Amino acid sequence: MATYDKKPSIYEANGDGSYTYRWDIKEVEIPAGTDTEETTTKWECLEVIVWGTVTSDKLTEAVINHLWPKDYEQKLINDYNAASMGIYGAKSSSDAQPKIAAYKAFLSERAAIKRQIDDDCATLNIR
Repeated sequence: MATYDKKPSIYEANGDGSYTYRWDIKEVEIPAGTDTEETTTKWECLEVIVWGTVTSDKLTEAVINHLWPKDYEQKLINDYNAASMGIYGAKSSSDAQPKIAAYKAFLSERAAIKRQIDDDCATLNIR
């Protein structure tokens, strides 16, 4: 999670051949504490740096690799298949259901981030 004093842009050139893409940009209130007497406002977001020509596919790959470990999806697929085949008990059993639900949740999260990237790329005129 990156934190900024002012709202960061979704996309910017870094001047060295790299580009920063940000998503899930949120304004957050930092309560007064020992360092400050007043509540302050900051901006938090997730971000990746991409080098070279930026495309929608390149951004999608960078974001997915940032959010999930390399073999994460394969493990979910293996667990889903094993649960579907009854290796963890019946498909409706309490052992199988979490495996099936975990993969479905992953697919849903991945689809949502892909939609967000596609929308941002359309706005930014990135293909």
